[in-house]
Amino acid sequence: MPGTQVTLALSNGQSVGATINGRRGAKRLTLRINPITRDVVINGPLRLSKRDALAFLSSSQDWIEAHLQALPQAAPFAEGESVLFRGRPTLLMRRDGRGAPIYRDGALPSLEVAGSQHRFESCVRAAFKAIAQSDAFAFSNELGQKLGKSANSITLRDTRSRWGSCTSSGDIMLSWRLVGAPPKVFEYVVAHELAHLIEMNHSVRFWNQVETLMPDWKPARAWLKADGASLHALGRYSIYK
Repeated sequence: MPGTQVTLALSNGQSVGATINGRRGAKRLTLRINPITRDVVINGPLRLSKRDALAFLSSSQDWIEAHLQALPQAAPFAEGESVLFRGRPTLLMRRDGRGAPIYRDGALPSLEVAGSQHRFESCVRAAFKAIAQSDAFAFSNELGQKLGKSANSITLRDTRSRWGSCTSSGDIMLSWRLVGAPPKVFEYVVAHELAHLIEMNHSVRFWNQVETLMPDWKPARAWLKADGASLHALGRYSIYK
């Protein structure tokens, strides 16, 4: 019974979406929280019944509530909200009409995005993706010159578990949410993936390539491990449905 969607009522009066997946070869029930959608995902044996899955969800409410509450605070793409942009809390401002986003530096930086009130969220999301694409190409071009190689293609997606990947044919995928991280963090992920153009592994030789491209990569990697979850909160309104 793969992909069955249900809604779970929690003891605090809120509700959360849940996806029930039956998987071939699975022998036990497991739970996780999708950091982007903030849905509950339950995986179990292929013949998992909905009744058994719901019973397992019900018995795991304390775990679910605790893990939902532990997620970073939601950061909605709404006018007047402050969200992470290039590593700094940035005020989202709206203007009517069209045009490119306008960034203003200061004690509290702001990003002014053109669009109507009812489409502001989608306009901000599109702006973040466009800026992420531009930053990704800039980092890739600069680092590629050091490496003497360039990516075959660079695409941006909204990934759950990986900030980037590189195929053997040189196609690089990056999370657009990296535009919320400090620029050095975004640069590190690009350097990491470009290094795979030389070494398709994580051997000592691979890390030597990363160090050649970016000698100060370790603080960036540490930031991702400590604060990367905050990027998944971008554009979220609530931990609940």
